[in-house]
Amino acid sequence: MHVGFFSGDITRSGGTENVSVMIANRLVAHDGYEVSFVSLFEERPEPFFAINSKIRRFALYPTAVHGIRHYADTCRRLRNVIRAHRIDVLVDIDGILDMYSLPIRRGTGVKVISWEHFNYHQNPDVPYRKITRRWAARSADAIVTLTQADKKLYEEHLRIRRRIYAIPNPMRVPPTGGDYDLDSRMIVSAGRLTYQKGFDLLIDVASEVLPAHPDWQWVVLGDGEDREALERKTIDEGLEGRLIFRGRVTDMDEYYRHASMFVLTSRFEGLPMVLLEAKAHRIPIIGFDCETGPSDIVTDGVNGYLIPCFDTERMSMSVEELITNPRKRSDMASHALDDAERFDMDTIIRSWIQVLNEVTQ
Repeated sequence: MHVGFFSGDITRSGGTENVSVMIANRLVAHDGYEVSFVSLFEERPEPFFAINSKIRRFALYPTAVHGIRHYADTCRRLRNVIRAHRIDVLVDIDGILDMYSLPIRRGTGVKVISWEHFNYHQNPDVPYRKITRRWAARSADAIVTLTQADKKLYEEHLRIRRRIYAIPNPMRVPPTGGDYDLDSRMIVSAGRLTYQKGFDLLIDVASEVLPAHPDWQWVVLGDGEDREALERKTIDEGLEGRLIFRGRVTDMDEYYRHASMFVLTSRFEGLPMVLLEAKAHRIPIIGFDCETGPSDIVTDGVNGYLIPCFDTERMSMSVEELITNPRKRSDMASHALDDAERFDMDTIIRSWIQVLNEVTQ
């Protein structure tokens, strides 16, 4: 079976690309599976996340384009790749890509799986996600959500004609182990610097917490279009040198290993990979309890704190509590992996193989 993962640009460094590469790398190791990545375009010569050498990559365009402005041509190019390389199943790793894959099902016979990485209520970047979700409900061979809560939202709001599954993202086992660093004075956050991730709210929290703790530092990993505005706000709040936007880094594990806690300020999520990575490194987590995602990973009061959405005062108090209570941090770290088996890669790959087998029967 030839499985193609369809991406906007698989060379990017986001969580969607991360989990897609993880699943593809593991799938290609199974007998009977050929795996490829198909991107609208690739801005970088090499992907941020290492892709197995057995996996081929195809780009529909040689340079960055807005596919919707070349809609008919994009569908034609995708159809040509599907036919030329005999792709049996196309997994759209962003639901917005359904607009290109669903029209070519009939002419190619390819099976289409729509993989939701946000949640039903969120339409980041483009408002016509609402349209593609309804289209997928009618025409996709399967829909995969990241959480049972989001699966339920789909079932409540759409008339699903095919199968819908909830498969979580896998938790990557850190390359090296080690004990929780109780002496750390570094708070870590990570993600693309966009409105979704709420780093403007993070600065508000940092401005309440850091001035009282001059020996502590807060590091944000990741890049994005809001970086300049966020760094300007950081300076305005007098946090220069205390709250540091580090940009894209290739050694995130090193930061996780030496983090005292991980803080998530997202306005919405699917199932955030950064929380799974923090969990894998046994770091206490504090995050806004947005509609889907954090509550699947964090047990409030056990391995972290879930904060009512956008209550920066409450979040500041929780960060302050962990800063001043190392025993609490240590206790939460000891419970980080209590339910980790739900995110085991072998279990998740078996679920994906089940989906692939069922859509091709």
